[in-house]
Amino acid sequence: MIYALCGLVIIGGVVLLLATRHLERFESFVLDQFFRRRASLPSHPAIVCINIDEESLQAVGRLPWPRKYYAQMAQGLEEWGTYAAVFDLHFGQPSAPEDDETLRRAFQESSRVYLPVYLELQKRGKVWVHSLPAFEQHATGLGHINVTPDADGILRRVTPFLHYRDEGYPQLAVRVACDYLGMPWPTLTSAPPWPLDREGNLLVNWAGKWYGTFPHYSYVELLRSFQAAREGRQPTVAPEELRGKICLIGLTAMGMVDIKATPIEPTHPGTGIQASILNSILTNRFVKPASFRTNALCVIGMGVLTLLLVMPFRGMRSVIAWLIYAALWIQTAFLLFRIHGVWVSVVHPLLAMSALLFCSALVSQAIEHRERLRFFRLASRDGLTGLYTIRHARAMLLDAMQEARKARASLAVLLIDVDNFKSINDTHGHQVGDAVLKQVAEVIQTSTRMRRGSDPSESDFAARYGGEEFLVLLRHAYAKEAAMVGERIRHAVEQARVAFEERTLQVTISIGAGVFSPEDPTPDAMIRRADEALYQAKAEGKNRVCVFRSTPAPPAEH
Repeated sequence: MIYALCGLVIIGGVVLLLATRHLERFESFVLDQFFRRRASLPSHPAIVCINIDEESLQAVGRLPWPRKYYAQMAQGLEEWGTYAAVFDLHFGQPSAPEDDETLRRAFQESSRVYLPVYLELQKRGKVWVHSLPAFEQHATGLGHINVTPDADGILRRVTPFLHYRDEGYPQLAVRVACDYLGMPWPTLTSAPPWPLDREGNLLVNWAGKWYGTFPHYSYVELLRSFQAAREGRQPTVAPEELRGKICLIGLTAMGMVDIKATPIEPTHPGTGIQASILNSILTNRFVKPASFRTNALCVIGMGVLTLLLVMPFRGMRSVIAWLIYAALWIQTAFLLFRIHGVWVSVVHPLLAMSALLFCSALVSQAIEHRERLRFFRLASRDGLTGLYTIRHARAMLLDAMQEARKARASLAVLLIDVDNFKSINDTHGHQVGDAVLKQVAEVIQTSTRMRRGSDPSESDFAARYGGEEFLVLLRHAYAKEAAMVGERIRHAVEQARVAFEERTLQVTISIGAGVFSPEDPTPDAMIRRADEALYQAKAEGKNRVCVFRSTPAPPAEH
């Protein structure tokens, strides 16, 4: 019951933690591992990447290039019947007038050209950065290319539509994909029909490593192929390879481009980001983040399962069971991601399961400790009086004697016998006899505890010696102190009354005291002295305390 209550508290606490999103970074790390262990997704056949790579820079020269080279690319792609030329390049500053005019005409004559915009923080605040109006006026569409990595520096999501002041633009690849599919692109008032995260961002479904997933062409290789085709020569790239394609054009040369880290690889150029977003939309394969409700149900479900399945086990078996359940949960979450693209919380259910395992261990230890105490009490305590059994008391007596011998301290033993107990049993019955024994035991415990401290090595203890006899060990006591304690016990018993059947019974006891001698090898000698003193008390008329006559005297005071 305690384990179940603790389990419910733990599960509720983890659900609340899920709402705070403090562990989102760890959840994202697990998502990254899922991406890396999943096989690469097939790329949509309409996507190709045209790279301004090291080969192109060596052939044409260092950037910035004359804009006639971009015009040649736009013209060549139009001649070869591509679907769209998507420039992930910014043409914001004027260059040579003839080059700008050449590029403007090329854009004007192209069927579909897409250009990027981005929101930049400048000294005067955030501003939208555009290409020159002469170029944008002939563009089929504009799209923003703003990306913000997560706190750990990994890019995992993009904003489908970005709005600032009076301007707003869909993400560049989102705009191209919507046009290709003939569907409206997202706006400030209309969200896209795709699964988004809690902030309205689109999780990028990285198809695989950038260079190995999508078809790639070198920029300069295509320019040469365009020229060869115009001259009637065999191009190295056939026109059929690009016909009807969405051509993503961007800078990929190392050291010349803003590289982003993704879950798949540490270096990912901008065209690779656009390609993965475009591929996700065109293939209708998205990362579907589970809702808070779904993740909370996962936490509750795995928590309850752990409660039910770990509870029966103890020790190492519970750890093994936990490891099996944890592995099954991780595998289930991975299969949901790999097959359906569903991203459910992994860390929070594992946290709940771990806390429950720890709680189970604590509860198990507490139960085992309680059971050990119970068995120890059953073995060491008399069932009627609650005092120690004589077997356990003899072991304690032996330890006390060894300690007293080392410390040169004194010990004394009281043997107590209930006077006329057989007559009480015969006259009033065994129930009254049992009540008498309980009453005497209670007085003995109270009297010794009142005199001694709580430290077991410094306190007295009492035991049932057998039948109606009791034994009391007195630490740091000589004959005089033993007689005083014995008299206090005798007087307290005499004043007490045992109630039964609306009547009361007065009980008396006889006490014999024996003192420890350093020469005693075992407790038997000390007990024998107390027994002889008890015999003397009985012979002298009962209800009295007698001390063994040959006990050593306390040391003289100086």
